[in-house]
Amino acid sequence: MPGRKAKPPRLWCRPDDGTWVILDRGRQVRTGFSRTETESAARALETYLGTRHKPTIGTRDPAALAVADIITAYEESKRPKNYDLLRSKIADKHPISNDERKIVRRHDELLIRLDSANSFFGRYKLADLKAQLCRDYADWCTGTPNDRNRDLEKRRIVSDQTARRHLEDLRAAINVYHGEHTLDVVPKIALPEKRKGRERWLRRSEAARLLGAALGFVWDGEREAWKRNDAGRLFRRPTWLVARRRPVARFILLGIYSARREETIRRTQWMATTTHPWMDCERWVYHGRGGQEAATKKRRPPAKIATRLRPHLARWRQLDLKLADHLGKPVHFIVHRADGEQYAEKIKTGWDAIVADAGLSDDVVRHILRHTAATWLMQRGTDPWQAAGWLGMTLEQLQDNYGHHHPDFQEEAADAFSGRR
Repeated sequence: MPGRKAKPPRLWCRPDDGTWVILDRGRQVRTGFSRTETESAARALETYLGTRHKPTIGTRDPAALAVADIITAYEESKRPKNYDLLRSKIADKHPISNDERKIVRRHDELLIRLDSANSFFGRYKLADLKAQLCRDYADWCTGTPNDRNRDLEKRRIVSDQTARRHLEDLRAAINVYHGEHTLDVVPKIALPEKRKGRERWLRRSEAARLLGAALGFVWDGEREAWKRNDAGRLFRRPTWLVARRRPVARFILLGIYSARREETIRRTQWMATTTHPWMDCERWVYHGRGGQEAATKKRRPPAKIATRLRPHLARWRQLDLKLADHLGKPVHFIVHRADGEQYAEKIKTGWDAIVADAGLSDDVVRHILRHTAATWLMQRGTDPWQAAGWLGMTLEQLQDNYGHHHPDFQEEAADAFSGRR
């Protein structure tokens, strides 16, 4: 009868002196950290594992290939060339561009996801990856204990959709390794079921309320009208707050009448450029991607600027030219801060407060503007082929997610039983 499989090295807090030790096949390796220093003890365990681990990179046998090595190799392949330099600049508080900050932020997010996957799968070989183990990982991420994850401490509880994202990264890591070294057998990663995307969109009255709140007005839910003061005049937020919300008002109009994603809107410039999205206000074309930007699965094709948006763009352009004269420097971005500079992060200044002032529920997120644009296009009976090209979607995506809003949706099928044969 075969003996029991030895447990991998793990942390254990000694009850007598309250210190963390590493248990490894009957040995106790002291970390030097007390019960409260859990993160330091975890790093000590990672260092210990690194000293006793023999790299398995290059092998084609899944039974001999460590999952930890696959994850490490994947992170190294995805690491930007200047990542370490940018990280040191941020640590030293040296100025870097917003696009460089985006590079660092995205890789940091990948590191967090890979670290979570490695904490669970790092002790296994590739051949151990089965559907049940993937389900156990999803349980571990969501805080549901079972026989395989009970001994592993989870630093942060997340949703099953976040666990799905982690498993997608693991699948990508395996595929990258397979493309480089050609595995004998490629395991299949079982993913939690993907939830249906948001279906919430804004009616025209709700969009008007959202824009009004961005301009400082407050919706009275009881009277179903804009709030008024004691003198009967429309109530409005203080001038300084209205000024802070003006960029959000631009974002709302651009989001609804261009259907662009938040990041694209935030990066859009007035003048032609090869590195950013930009507006051609002579031919009225919105170029969603600079000529030298890499194409991704999130399409950003050139699209005709909506007629309703053109007067706003012309007015904003004049305001930004005046601001440039006042600041003594050009204003490049359409949605910008008060000093004319680009938003470094998401356009979230006061968004929750604006939604509350508009009397809308908290399911009104920033991405709802794109859903609203697509829904309105379908409700107006726009040709699906033209709508899909303008939105940067495939025709299949448009039909699956928004086709039921079209006035001709299944009209012929519904009328099929009304006539005589």
